[in-house]
Amino acid sequence: MDSIYEDVRSILENRRIRSQILQEQKNEQILKEHPQLQKIEQEIAETTEQILLNSLESKSSDDLSSELRRLNRKREDILKSCGLSSDEFEAQPYCKKCGDTGYIHIMNKDGSETDVLCECMRSLLAPVMTARSGVDKYPGYSFEKGSDAFFASDPTMLETYTKIRLLAEKERIPNAIFYGSSGKGKTFTAVSIARQYAKQGRSSFVIRLAEAQELLMEHRKMIQSFYTPADKERAVERKVAYLTEADILVLDDLGVEPRTANTEADLLNILDTRILSGKTTIITTNLDMDTLKDRYRGRVFDRIDRSFAKFHFSAGGSRA
Repeated sequence: MDSIYEDVRSILENRRIRSQILQEQKNEQILKEHPQLQKIEQEIAETTEQILLNSLESKSSDDLSSELRRLNRKREDILKSCGLSSDEFEAQPYCKKCGDTGYIHIMNKDGSETDVLCECMRSLLAPVMTARSGVDKYPGYSFEKGSDAFFASDPTMLETYTKIRLLAEKERIPNAIFYGSSGKGKTFTAVSIARQYAKQGRSSFVIRLAEAQELLMEHRKMIQSFYTPADKERAVERKVAYLTEADILVLDDLGVEPRTANTEADLLNILDTRILSGKTTIITTNLDMDTLKDRYRGRVFDRIDRSFAKFHFSAGGSRA
């Protein structure tokens, strides 16, 4: 999408290098203070090197391997007599959870492993992801500032809202359409999800569908023009990329956008691309499902009907 992940990885790499340099300096000081340890380290290094050379020349190293084991045992004895441990010679990472790689391994129920973002990487990504997400246009729209009392008049809606909030925290939100009349909490909930994802270091993008149309129109004009300022071109290209590449996209106010020759084609392309890549899309609309079907006959409604979980917002009071 852009260089933000590479920038963060560079920060983590610099942390690893800095830790290694500091550890090497510490090791030099320890060896200087304990000459007998310095001597055994040199013998271990020379023996290891000779084993590697023998391996390249297809020579046996059985005797050297036995000697290496003896030297390592002697090293442990010397360390113990000096009140030291092997761990003191290992570089200590800034983040002990991921070792400054930015990712941690988790075990899935089927026994497979998945790499997920570590908290340290999330903390570096979060400010940028939040700034780019568009949620700043909706101050106060967040789970922290929201109140369960907003949906208290409808127990079913309150339960739905609670489940959505938990799924957002676990980054397990499915493709979803929030529908219902104005003022029932649709946009508030969708923006809160996008904000939660951004805070967790995931890319999110909130945009009204009419604005997405304007963005794509501007992009088409930019492609056809002879010259576009570089800064503007990069900004437009990044936003267009976010429409299909952001981890979670909120398309707000489906149904009120102007109808143009490209309206349904653009929307279909966004939905199909995101569905195929496994990216999550949330759509909000004031229209009911029957009206949506009449308005978006054919492939657009088919994608929504088959691929999106449907949430009817029937309670609430002041948020759209």
